Amino acid sequence: MTSKGHVRGRTLTHEPTPRRVFVESYGELSAVHTLMARPDVVHLREQAEPVDYIDDFGVHRRHFFDFIVTLANGDKVAVAYRPHERAVRKDFASKLRLIAAQMNPSIADRVVHMSERHLPKEIVRDATLLRAVRRDNRPEDDAVVAAIVGTLLGVTTVGDLVRASGLKGRAFRAIVRLIGDGILKIVGTRGITYATRITRGTAAKGGL
Repeated sequence: MTSKGHVRGRTLTHEPTPRRVFVESYGELSAVHTLMARPDVVHLREQAEPVDYIDDFGVHRRHFFDFIVTLANGDKVAVAYRPHERAVRKDFASKLRLIAAQMNPSIADRVVHMSERHLPKEIVRDATLLRAVRRDNRPEDDAVVAAIVGTLLGVTTVGDLVRASGLKGRAFRAIVRLIGDGILKIVGTRGITYATRITRGTAAKGGL
């Protein structure tokens, strides 16, 4: 920690070969966890090469995006994290539009601004939880729960699925992983607990 609301640290990706991702604020850390929890995100790289552009006064500038995110469809997204009030005060949106209009498409297909308003605490909590349970490496637990999910009709709760599996706390962690993989889907508000309502996701297999 370097000051209030500011931190320099690192986290790990959940790719087949985990990589360190360095962050400079709690907001960036929350953004990384949330982005990596998305099933359509396959790769995240921080501190990409600088983007050159000409500002409104004809001055040559350079901008460093916080992350370059690669999606499952192959699109690349340049992500800039800025707290909302600071972004509004400095008209950050206009700057990003200017950069996007001049940016080499080989760097990214589009530009996105993220702030704390895009990171509700329930979403961040679930993303951080997903990151933690993905370290378990218990495919046998996932297979047991996934087999039950394959027969699931309608909506159940996390707690009921845990009880049906007989795996207790290990089932809860497996359920979180299956939510992250799209095999299960949350019904209603986020914030995964034993009371959370869930149903089969689009990636679920089996069933009638």
